[in-house]
Amino acid sequence: MISAWMKGLVIYLILSGLVMKLVPGKSYERYISLYMGLILVIILSKPVLMIFNFDDSYADTLMESFDSYLSFNRENYNEPGAYYTYYELGLSEAIKEGCKEEGIAVYDVSVVTDENNNVLSITVYVGSNEDENYLKSLINDVYKSDFESIHIVRR
Repeated sequence: MISAWMKGLVIYLILSGLVMKLVPGKSYERYISLYMGLILVIILSKPVLMIFNFDDSYADTLMESFDSYLSFNRENYNEPGAYYTYYELGLSEAIKEGCKEEGIAVYDVSVVTDENNNVLSITVYVGSNEDENYLKSLINDVYKSDFESIHIVRR
């Protein structure tokens, strides 16, 4: 019983390390590490729960409650653009990296999509000396977005 628990713990640690290496952007890292930490607490508490004669259903109930707490349910948001999907975050990170490669100082990027992941608007927060038309054409060339849907905000 203990050896099976230790095998599960080792497998979890290996997989969690792999998942942390595959995180697409640093902004996701803290959320994923929080979730992984919660799972680790449940795994580590399993022997203690066995001592007090709790069965696996208790750990499953805990896991479901953590999952429901951390899950992101898109249907709860009625306002367009009120949710932020992984696709939008991935696009934001890609635009930041592309601008960085071009030597453009970008502070942040906000992308809004519809339910079908069609880009509705892109907002880029840049420094005061960046060329707005060059930046819009760069984003338009890569992401085929309208010039009207690309907004440049200077800081």
